[in-house]
Amino acid sequence: MSRSSQKQKPDIPSPKKQRSILEYTKSSTKLQQSDTVVDLTDDCEVITIVKDEESSVSSLAFGEFIDETILCPICSCDISRLSIDSRSSHVELCLTRVSTTDTVIIANNDNSKKRKVKRELSVNEKEKLRYVNVENEESVQAKVVKAPTTIAPSKAKKPIPILKRMRFPITNNEVYEVAVDAFCYAPDDLIDKYFLTHFHSDHYGGISKKWSYERVFTDSTDYQDDSKYRSIIYCTPITSRLLTLYFSIDPRFIKELELDHRYLVHSYSYDTPQESHLSTDSEAELEPGLYVTPLTANHCPGAAIFLFESVSCERKHHRILHCGDFRVNMDILGHPLLSPYRLDGALQLDKVYLDTTYMSPKYNFPKQEVVCESVADLFYNIIHEDDSSWFGALKQTRITDFWKHKTTTTKKKKLLVLVGTYVIGKEKLAMAISKRLNCQIYASNINSRENKHQVLKTYDDEYLNSVLSVTDLGSDDTQSQCMVHLVPMSIVGSITELANYFNHNKYYDHFERCVGLRPTGWTFSSEYSNANDDFDIIDKAGNTSLAQLAEVMISSPQFTYQDDILPQNSNVNRKGKPDQSLYRIYSVPYSEHSSYRELAYFSILFNIDKLIPTVNLHSTESIRAMEDIFQVWETARKVKKEEISTTEVEGVTESFNQISIDTF
Repeated sequence: MSRSSQKQKPDIPSPKKQRSILEYTKSSTKLQQSDTVVDLTDDCEVITIVKDEESSVSSLAFGEFIDETILCPICSCDISRLSIDSRSSHVELCLTRVSTTDTVIIANNDNSKKRKVKRELSVNEKEKLRYVNVENEESVQAKVVKAPTTIAPSKAKKPIPILKRMRFPITNNEVYEVAVDAFCYAPDDLIDKYFLTHFHSDHYGGISKKWSYERVFTDSTDYQDDSKYRSIIYCTPITSRLLTLYFSIDPRFIKELELDHRYLVHSYSYDTPQESHLSTDSEAELEPGLYVTPLTANHCPGAAIFLFESVSCERKHHRILHCGDFRVNMDILGHPLLSPYRLDGALQLDKVYLDTTYMSPKYNFPKQEVVCESVADLFYNIIHEDDSSWFGALKQTRITDFWKHKTTTTKKKKLLVLVGTYVIGKEKLAMAISKRLNCQIYASNINSRENKHQVLKTYDDEYLNSVLSVTDLGSDDTQSQCMVHLVPMSIVGSITELANYFNHNKYYDHFERCVGLRPTGWTFSSEYSNANDDFDIIDKAGNTSLAQLAEVMISSPQFTYQDDILPQNSNVNRKGKPDQSLYRIYSVPYSEHSSYRELAYFSILFNIDKLIPTVNLHSTESIRAMEDIFQVWETARKVKKEEISTTEVEGVTESFNQISIDTF
């Protein structure tokens, strides 16, 4: 039976200091006053009341029916007439309390009445409700969609900066412009086509339902005119569905671009904007105009890098690759549509707008697929081996375990795995675990994530849809010893947060242990293990020698759970911290941005005339540092192309000659 079908238990105000187990069974002839008592008993009737401030609970005359009084160690309520199991439920509820109704148990033979009175939640109760999931499918589907936090532009919007404007020559004196990830700026009379690389707020910020209507290119005020009169958003189908889900944008103002297909964006042969269409022409047969081909970015679902190809009226070609946010892998390095631009190809990229989030040799973390595989192996071995060797013996940590009957207790699953995610992204880690353990995935709906389940559905991923659960405990027919929850990053940010999530949802009734994964690129180097993934950090030294670069590129970082995950200090042994036999958090170097090594491979193995950084532009110092690195990469590219004399690069030529896509 899923938790959603179980009877909801009432809530209890702040508990008193927990007494020892000896005090728990101690008899008392006088009932202590209490604000709350819990129901769930087979041995007596239940009524729900509000305590009268002018009278005592003892006036209910418990003593008339009870010979020996046993008090709850948490709320001091008389539970002597409860069965052993009911006492367990009572105290467990006192330890968690999530209801909004005060309840009292009365042992009355025939005159009991049942009344429920709602009361305001206390501050502590509201705090605890932050962790509680809503679990039925209807409530998940009916949630009102709320957009993630977006960049709020000032009333006086700034013009689109040069970094966001892609310019392509039409003639010697005329250019055509489009914008990329530039939605929070003022309307521009020269731009009517806006490209969105992916659905992260720092890229889509500024989009609203009225966004396209604010950018009208005719004198008409009729908003029902054809879409050609307004700005169009170009993006992948997944990003398009997310735009519709969050902002209800008119589909006429969105142009969906399928990956690996070339589209004619604008023809230079006409004076008015044209409807884009698919182009299957070869490079030599392209008519004058601007073309775009979206390629996988290996970032969040729906993310793309855009390959722009412009053919001027004089038949001159101009090519720009805008990477947005991307994670270089073999799918990108070996992409057949990029092969003409590799060092052994005949074409050159005039400009590459590069995701320089990890633009420092310090951030040389392992490949994403290696991390996912190692984490999946970790949980497979924990479940199929003696888990006491990983966590230590499972301690009896809850007082109610004292009464549990083994014959009636449902067998618990071994692990609840919490994977920290953004609103969009980082799901690959959860899917790798699911595939290895054949377990289901649940999207937590806490912290303004009511529509997370709907978001996952927009990915249209066949495997994810097959394992996605609408309840936090999964289907009853699953035989897996594990369940994966996608949770906000804050939940896996500390042991206390993780323990609160586990306890306030009463997952201890269904899982033996809880493990959290904090996936971020900053964690591979211990020096930066506590750095924030959202901040831009660059090596202040700025540059590196050719010899150091060759060393970084030749050796691929290794990663195993034995060496890189299990030895992590979870900091749960300190006084006051949750029990480490129950809870663990591991930081894993999973990132959806390219590492320094991956950026180097991408920048050196392709014919690129100019690299343009898009991140870490906050200071002249960081910009200068990136330019120094670009110069080293350019030298390495010339070494591989044999465009530089041997004496200038003595000692490194052989090393760089060994570097290829095969050594990636």
